[in-house]
Amino acid sequence: MLYQEYLRNELEIILKKIFSENGLNKNLSNNLNFSIDISPRKEFGDLSSNIAMVACKILKLSPIRLAEEIVNQLNKNKMILKLEIVKPGFINFFFKSLFWQNQLQEFLDLPEKFDYKIKSRKICLEYVSANPTGQMHIGHARGAILGDSLFSILCEVGHKVTGEYYINDAGEQINKLIETVKFHLTNTRRDEDDMPNTLYPGDYLKNLTKKIFKKEKINVLNEKSKKIIIENILNDIKADLELINVVHQSFVSEKEISSLQNIEKLKKKLLEMKLAYYGFQEKPKNIEEKDWIKKKHFLFRSKKFGDDSDRALIKPNGSLTYFMSDILYHQNKISRKFDLMINIWGVDHFGYVKRLKNVLNALNKENVNLEIKLTSLVNLLKKNKQIKMSKRSGNLITMNEVVSEVGSDAIRYMMISRNADKKIDFDLDVFFQKNKENPVFYIQYAYARCMSIIQIVKEKRKEISIDEKNTDSLKLNKLILEEEKLIIKHICSFYDIIKNSAIHYEPHRISAYLYDLAKIFHNYWSIGNIDVKKRILIENDDDTTRARTYLVFAVKKVLNKGLSLLKIKCPNKM
Repeated sequence: MLYQEYLRNELEIILKKIFSENGLNKNLSNNLNFSIDISPRKEFGDLSSNIAMVACKILKLSPIRLAEEIVNQLNKNKMILKLEIVKPGFINFFFKSLFWQNQLQEFLDLPEKFDYKIKSRKICLEYVSANPTGQMHIGHARGAILGDSLFSILCEVGHKVTGEYYINDAGEQINKLIETVKFHLTNTRRDEDDMPNTLYPGDYLKNLTKKIFKKEKINVLNEKSKKIIIENILNDIKADLELINVVHQSFVSEKEISSLQNIEKLKKKLLEMKLAYYGFQEKPKNIEEKDWIKKKHFLFRSKKFGDDSDRALIKPNGSLTYFMSDILYHQNKISRKFDLMINIWGVDHFGYVKRLKNVLNALNKENVNLEIKLTSLVNLLKKNKQIKMSKRSGNLITMNEVVSEVGSDAIRYMMISRNADKKIDFDLDVFFQKNKENPVFYIQYAYARCMSIIQIVKEKRKEISIDEKNTDSLKLNKLILEEEKLIIKHICSFYDIIKNSAIHYEPHRISAYLYDLAKIFHNYWSIGNIDVKKRILIENDDDTTRARTYLVFAVKKVLNKGLSLLKIKCPNKM
């Protein structure tokens, strides 16, 4: 049992006992969200926990008093060297070297498929869902990679996940697309300066129009040609996503879901449940009274759920709002019996989150399990200057351009380098550097260094049995350096990092972890340049060489697994 699970179990047993002794139901301790962390400095011990500060309120004890009771029980543990209580109530754990050596053995002996002890759920994970009205630009990359990384992580811990793309192939944006194509089709010799600002700018649709109508030998816009245009754009989007290794298992059409039958069925249900009505919208604050024309809309009673106004579902001309389309789509997902729906949206959709959850919970008998992750902005930087992008002018940096510049590994890492709600400054120049400032190089180089070390030991010390799957007669008691203990602590927390990334839907936990592991491993390797006794390959000491090589095996295994989950390459040489 790895230390996170082991220590958590020990602490929970002690806590249940203390709860019982204080006349409380011991089960109250079951869902306490306390942490066990690697201590940031050696003098603070190996690990630290805030359990006393989390549980003290229920027990009506001071954090220090509760920490003292916990420590009194923990002192019986023979693997613990020392325990310290630090204000306001942290408990610092100092373990014997044997504990960490045993932990590495546990890690090396783990089966290929780790048991995360998470109940499997059927999940619909929707990401990207960019309008099929043009090329993928770098702004789309963050949600795409967050979603795709989450897909890998959720599958890893045992969930059954469908990665889904919702094709917005109906509504105003498609009308605008068709009008843009019509302009290019009928104005082949005119300058784009003549294009109305209500259309999509840029060369992409201009060139696509020429290509499609030449290839398909059609010169009129009808339903068939409209379908061909959308299919071509969608194929280009899929090709762009492939550049950054983003895939989906399901593509769902808004046009198909928004059938007249589905619309009428939803309208009827909303009216029967008194959740919607035909009425007039309140005048927007930014419109003058003289410019406001009152027209009847089909409205959701959003104010009933705390919103500041009732929201339009169907416009006076009969067209659907985005809100109505989203309800139809999510009702479709609910009909497919998913245990959980996760949406990756841009931060500009913030206002829709509560509104959508309210209407779905009102429409359905069972509480709808919907999680929405909002992604913040990405700023592209080059030569310390921000690269300006404008959707209005068509001046957008395409996915293809950035992949050509720095490669898919750099993009994938950067887009999950921070929590989704934090802004990212993506400095392209950083990824041409070959040092720790370039996180992708730094982590990949750690992996390549592991491969190199293992190869050198195998070549130079053929008499030593170096087989990753055979740990017989492995003398891990030779691993006594502080640097070795620190590596063991990190690698043995790896699966807990993955588990928490899945629970909180936060891939950045893994990217940050991999960088930290690479850093301490590079440091471990470099101390051998200062002190030959601390090198991995030790002359005339087979047991230490073998033990240290297996530590390298463990680091390699973690880096390989972590990078693979994030779909970043693991180069054997650099």
